[in-house]
This record gives sequence, C-alpha cells and structure tokens, in this order.
Amino acid sequence: MDARALRDKIAGDWFFRGGGWWRVEPIERIRTIAREMLEGEARFASIVATPSADGALRVSWHWDVFGTLLSVESLLPPGGLMPTIADIYPGADWAERETRDYFAVEFEGRASTPPLMLRETDPPGILLRSNGALP
Repeated sequence: MDARALRDKIAGDWFFRGGGWWRVEPIERIRTIAREMLEGEARFASIVATPSADGALRVSWHWDVFGTLLSVESLLPPGGLMPTIADIYPGADWAERETRDYFAVEFEGRASTPPLMLRETDPPGILLRSNGALP
C-alpha cells in the first residue's frame, strides 16, 4: 500500500509538514494506528518524545512508507501510561526503552521495560534529571 492509500485508510486530517505527513491523535489510538500501519506495510522508524512546560510529554511515532514519512503525534499527560507498540512492531522495543530511560515513562502492555542505557539500579529518567530537565 502506498502512503496516500494508507493515509486514506487511517481516515482523518493529515497535514504536510517538514517533508512528511502528520496527524494528531489521542494517545489511546496509537495501538490501532500501529496495526493499520503494519497492515499497510509501513516500516517503523522512531519514537520522539519532548517534555512540555505543563509536565506532559509530546510523543511522535514515525513510519516510513516507501520513502514517505507518516507521523502521529499524541500528548501523554503527567503520570500517564504510554501504550506499547513493541508487540506490533518489535523494532519499537529499543525506542520504548530509550523513552523510559530518558523520561521515566511507564508502558502499558509490556511485561517489563528493561533499561537500554541505564544500569538496573538507576532510576528511570535520571539521564534528563541530571541536566535539570525534569524535577
């Protein structure tokens, strides 16, 4: 399936920005969207998380569809659980573990999220706390 057909399948408002197609969705929809991306033969590319001033986390999931970037952005409220997509896209495992290490995010639907860069004894989020980015 090409990117246009996949955007049509995942109905809603897509907008073109920065060389790719974007949409905003509630975080509860990310697993459904990940399944639709997989069915459309999209390759998982990355997860990018950035903190906002109110303590929420802006999270973007990115997929490549034969050279076209499709991205979905959601807002994770402070203390909220992020749904895992690692069972749908095993390649998301490292990105989820990295997000846990940096932002102390807990993933719903994962038996465990072992540290990627931290020691087992390090608390999640310490990588940014030491820079003053998180309380």
